[in-house]
Amino acid sequence: MARPRLSAIYAATSCSASTTKTASPARAFVPPACAEFLDRLSDGTLRPDDARQLFDGLLRGAGADPVPTRALNALLSALARAPPSAACSDGPSLAVELFKLMDRCASPQAAPTGYTYSILIDCYRRAHRPDLGLAIFGRLLRTGLGLNVVAYSTVIDGFFKEGEVDKAYDLFREMEKQGISPNVVTYNSTIDGLCKSKAMDKAEKVLQQMIDAGVQPNNTAYNSLINGYSALGMWKESFRMFKDMSNYGLTPCVVSCNSVMHALCKRGRIEEAKDIFDSIVLKGLKPDIISYSSLLHGYAAAGCLADMKNLFNLMVSKGITPDHHVFGILINAYARFGMMDKAMQIFEDMQKQGVNPNVVMFSTVISGFVRMGRLDDAVNKFNHMIDIGVAPDIVVYSCLIQGHCNHGDLVKANELISEMMNKGIPPPCIKFFNSIINNLCKEGRVAEGKGEVAKAAIYMSKIDEKDMSFEASTASLMISLFSKKGKYQEHMKLLPVKYQFFRESATPNDQNVTQERMKKSRPRSAEQTVSFLDKLISDGKGSKVGM
Repeated sequence: MARPRLSAIYAATSCSASTTKTASPARAFVPPACAEFLDRLSDGTLRPDDARQLFDGLLRGAGADPVPTRALNALLSALARAPPSAACSDGPSLAVELFKLMDRCASPQAAPTGYTYSILIDCYRRAHRPDLGLAIFGRLLRTGLGLNVVAYSTVIDGFFKEGEVDKAYDLFREMEKQGISPNVVTYNSTIDGLCKSKAMDKAEKVLQQMIDAGVQPNNTAYNSLINGYSALGMWKESFRMFKDMSNYGLTPCVVSCNSVMHALCKRGRIEEAKDIFDSIVLKGLKPDIISYSSLLHGYAAAGCLADMKNLFNLMVSKGITPDHHVFGILINAYARFGMMDKAMQIFEDMQKQGVNPNVVMFSTVISGFVRMGRLDDAVNKFNHMIDIGVAPDIVVYSCLIQGHCNHGDLVKANELISEMMNKGIPPPCIKFFNSIINNLCKEGRVAEGKGEVAKAAIYMSKIDEKDMSFEASTASLMISLFSKKGKYQEHMKLLPVKYQFFRESATPNDQNVTQERMKKSRPRSAEQTVSFLDKLISDGKGSKVGM
């Protein structure tokens, strides 16, 4: 069905407000210029110059009586809310400009009213300038129009959306001092803004004030509080607000239930979450995919895989199609508990249903295969993701590199590192390189005298290339190598001048001092480091290193 034109909507409202037995057709209430303005705005073809011309003609009457303020307000209001288009990219700014034209040129019949100023304030809010909206307050008082709840509510909401929480809350309290009572919109906006800024105590006080003032709280107010507490991990308070909501006579909507279920499941309170899930059905509501995914995640985290699978089957039987998130929960759960065959069954079923695996799902199964020692399967999935155009990320590469290191295939691990960095993937953290160095040294491979220590040095140079700080394990490795008996002093001479501090403090008792010094003066020359460690190998000092 085609969307009704704005001019028809305005005509209908005008007609319904003043219908008599001799009333003319609704179109007569809309001057041609006004209808053209609204229709072109609706079509996205109203350019700023055209808007100025049409609006100016309406103000001056174009040979007839000026258009009343009510009609002009309708144009300004529609323009303020219009989405950006190719013809006009900024409706609120254009509405402000037309307001100034109206203020300068309008006859007493078409003078700005309190509602006109409310539209102007809303334009400033939409333009992210609530401070300019607040400045209009003085003009309202000077013109004798006075302030109203709509003006206050609009500016308060604007300040909250711009993160000016203190200004918004101060203005909320100021309006009461001016004898203007907040309405449900004001209360909801204030509660929501306070909750999003984590000011939960103030938000609850405003809710109580709302109740004391006789303004009926609705789901919006309670949802803000429930979501606010849930976001902070305060599941007890979130659950309390949920129960208060029910005790107050409100029926929690699915959104409210989902938020509380999510908070409970994150804390392992699966039974309480299941009770809320069941209550959704008992109240005649339909759990949505978020309801199911929250409880599925709870079961998965608790290791209740049978309950997880049963709930998944129930969801499908109710006609809810699983998405990436739901499939990801199941795959991750089975992989985490080493049930890779079941994880792959879900993985394959997902593809049959037209849901293509993303990089997170691939990293989950690849990581699972690596943990199980099934490196060939991990490599197959790596090749699969590349074949279907899914780009591996640092998590995927890290899993495979670690897997190859564990299997002693350091050549392939190094190839993957080079491939990863050539693709411009952001460098991994220090633990990534330390893990490789550890695999090179901790099993005594350096004792084989085949250059593994030199390889470790190369990885350490990569740390420096990425400007990373050494961790304690890296410093301990260096200290262990440098403090070996034998040709220790000769080895020390291979170090650059800035490493001469090792001559004085290269013993385990001085590790803390050494680590701090290494953070301040990291090695910059891969050749010097490799040369030094190769010298250790040639002298037979490549014994097992404790890390």
